[in-house]
Amino acid sequence: MKGFRPGKEPPQLRKRRAKAELGSDASWAQKAAVDAVAGRTPQKVRAMVRRWSLWLTVGGVATAIGGLFLYGWSLAAGVVVHVVSALFFLVAFRVRRSGTALEEMSGRI
Repeated sequence: MKGFRPGKEPPQLRKRRAKAELGSDASWAQKAAVDAVAGRTPQKVRAMVRRWSLWLTVGGVATAIGGLFLYGWSLAAGVVVHVVSALFFLVAFRVRRSGTALEEMSGRI
């Protein structure tokens, strides 16, 4: 870009450039990933991934324990809460698994 040294442009311009390189046929998830990592260092992205996976795991454990108590009240409520708990664990696993790719992407953007 004119007026900035390579790699030293403001985060807004880096995000705009990364979105332009992504194209209009990109999925919502790809656009959200670019928004999440644009303008951040790989270390900050690594910390963000750790924080998200930790809190998703804590949420999964909390809802699993809450589901155990709900079985005494209603079988359907306990099952629903355990399904939500499984979703928490699934998302935490997916975030942890995509962490290295997000770090690499932040290094390129």
